[in-house]
Amino acid sequence: MMNFFVDLETKLSSWKNRLTTALGQQDPSQQATIINILTQAHQQAQAAIHSGQTPATNIPWELSHGLSLLGQAGDNPLPRDPKLFSTKVMEDGTLLGCRKWELLDPLWGEALVQWIEHLNSLAAFGTTPANIKMDNTVTLAICGDWGTGGSIADAVAAQMRKANADYTIHLGDVYYAGIGSDEQNDFTNWPQGKSGQFTLNSNHEMYNGADGYFNELKLRFPLQNNTSYFSLYNDYWCVIGLDSAYTSGPFDLYMKGNLGQQQLNWLKTLPKDNKKIIVLSHHEAYNIDGSQSTPLYDEVVKALGQIPDYWYWGHLHNGISYTPRGVFHGRCIGHGAIPYGNASILQGKPNVSWYETQSANDPNYPERVLNGYIHVVLNEQNIAEQLIGEDGSIRMSF
Repeated sequence: MMNFFVDLETKLSSWKNRLTTALGQQDPSQQATIINILTQAHQQAQAAIHSGQTPATNIPWELSHGLSLLGQAGDNPLPRDPKLFSTKVMEDGTLLGCRKWELLDPLWGEALVQWIEHLNSLAAFGTTPANIKMDNTVTLAICGDWGTGGSIADAVAAQMRKANADYTIHLGDVYYAGIGSDEQNDFTNWPQGKSGQFTLNSNHEMYNGADGYFNELKLRFPLQNNTSYFSLYNDYWCVIGLDSAYTSGPFDLYMKGNLGQQQLNWLKTLPKDNKKIIVLSHHEAYNIDGSQSTPLYDEVVKALGQIPDYWYWGHLHNGISYTPRGVFHGRCIGHGAIPYGNASILQGKPNVSWYETQSANDPNYPERVLNGYIHVVLNEQNIAEQLIGEDGSIRMSF
């Protein structure tokens, strides 16, 4: 523990210097905007600590320690030691605590610094998407928010390997900030599909300006043609992978999904006539309880000219199945590796048909429920889905 805090203090000192330098490179209006956001994030965290409730505001938690890094938190610094602050499960299942990956984990500071350093510097956006013909019977193993490294991710990866899938697909988020070392270290254990593998861009990869992400495409995801969106198709299905992060707004840390005109135009050209459509994205098509669709959903439907049949997304660290609405079936598969708890806000919600509540029996995170992935079999016009837990249990079948 002592080594951890010595190392942390070294990181904090480095982040403070980098943050000060990065802020100094912004124009005065941007500086003011950033300081205002950091102040709101600090206040949001303080309010949640005292109330134990999910805040009405939604300032990205990666910014919570920003005022402290700048030495502007005054007498109200946020807790950093898990021994001094006990973890609370928020209504949405997120863990409010100081342990690794929790909302007050001080190591999120890397995401904050990378974000400001890359506000005006993004990787080149690939525009040569792969459109790959797949067999009429094909197996997909899909997992979101997996890029943590460590034992939980390894357990989920082990179950994905057992699926012997034709294609494995990551829905995005490599932590803390999608930098090259994060991508390379966290993807060393990614389970490869027999025919290939794909990975989507996300808000966390954008904190580094997507440099780490696009470099990782070249190294381990050759089927994607250095492009962050793609399609797979056969006689019956069209599977569409989208980059919902690159054109999202930087000042809310790319938290709201957006496609941009390049992808919208591409969607109109896909071979989708008389086929069922599966959409894959990092950002969500519904809010967490399924009571409202998102602007991303509206964008996609308009560009496609029809409602997709299935949509798998991550971003929200949870495993959720939503009640079908006509042909549309929505699934949140954001529970690949980040520890999370029982989301009480979902209980009894009419638009939620299932969500994960089974304890993972994890001594390191006693509040944690099972992480996992979704196993999808397309057999001509039919589809079979199974949500699989990290322990190999079938959590839900459709």
